[in-house]
Amino acid sequence: MLRILPAILLVGVLPVSVMGQPKKIPKEPLQVVDADSGKLIPELLLLPRFFSFTGISTLLGEGPGRGTYRYYLAKPLVYRTGDPFVLKPPKSNGFNLPGLLFIGKGRTVYGVLLIAPGYRPQWFTSLWSIGSERKLRLTPISDNDWSLLLEKKLSRLEKDVTRIEEDCPFWSVPSPCSLEIHYNKKERELVRSFLRQSKTK
Repeated sequence: MLRILPAILLVGVLPVSVMGQPKKIPKEPLQVVDADSGKLIPELLLLPRFFSFTGISTLLGEGPGRGTYRYYLAKPLVYRTGDPFVLKPPKSNGFNLPGLLFIGKGRTVYGVLLIAPGYRPQWFTSLWSIGSERKLRLTPISDNDWSLLLEKKLSRLEKDVTRIEEDCPFWSVPSPCSLEIHYNKKERELVRSFLRQSKTK
């Protein structure tokens, strides 16, 4: 911290305590349809993915600074198309030197994976956008492809695993990846129930 003080005195500003994420995600509903028929897909499983950084992050374009980062899945939910899109951003804690650096633990939502039975999963990352960017089209896949998807990719969410370290492109995280799963017992059961229902459709 002593090395930072000269910079503070030089620019004449003080660190600002940071708590929370000021920019809320709009509640405007998602409109999710079949890409071929245009038919509404009524229910989806949403898997939010988060990014967390702890340490010192520079804001001057000189690199990420020093610290540790991680990607994780948390707060899964079943969403009915047309309902308000309610996703509460995680809180950040630390000190911000405006325009220069951030010291502490910052968290943000890094996208949501949309899952519907019989469709290719799709990432939705325009969380703060409204209008046409919330009109999404999922591509239908064959029953065999859906079964393979459940077996090869999504079955890990049915099990009590706490980390995924392969299939980085599918989970849209940098390789080599270490995607943590932060689900409590109730959330794990919600995911498991949805996927098991999917297998019977």
